[in-house]
Amino acid sequence: MPRRQRKLLPATTEEQLRTLLNHCVCDRDRCLIKLLFDSGIRVSELASIKVSDFNWEEGTVVILGKGNRERRAVFTNETGVMLKQWFSQHSSFEISKAGIQTMLKRLGKATGIPCSAHSFRRGFCVHQVKRGLSTRVVQTLGGWLSIAMVERYSKSLTFDDALGVYRMVNSYATRG
Repeated sequence: MPRRQRKLLPATTEEQLRTLLNHCVCDRDRCLIKLLFDSGIRVSELASIKVSDFNWEEGTVVILGKGNRERRAVFTNETGVMLKQWFSQHSSFEISKAGIQTMLKRLGKATGIPCSAHSFRRGFCVHQVKRGLSTRVVQTLGGWLSIAMVERYSKSLTFDDALGVYRMVNSYATRG
């Protein structure tokens, strides 16, 4: 039997992120969505975050990952501002894993965008590789034990994506 090629599952894009953020009903949901996109963390990791887990200067949050491994996840300055605002009045996100999944399903239904924590995890991987980070760096930031998943997710990159990274790294605007 010939081997069937595995279907590439959806990865959240920056454009989809903006649409999802516009459909969030509260600041907490916007924080959750932004942190998922910035860090690629799993929904169970997200639900257990407390204010004391953040290192605001470093732009990281300590999470209890798969297999009870403690690791750090990253977030952007923009997301850090949103998170600081939320956590100035709360000690946690005040939502369970099931609550986050329900919120994501609701957003997916409202926007027509595939919306799960794993679509954000895949989106984190693809977005970071498109920005020029090596798959090894993405593996470390995303907490994957094996590079195989990073390579699988980054298969959606096109030649134009690779060309964009090449030009960015080599400071080419255009050839003329």
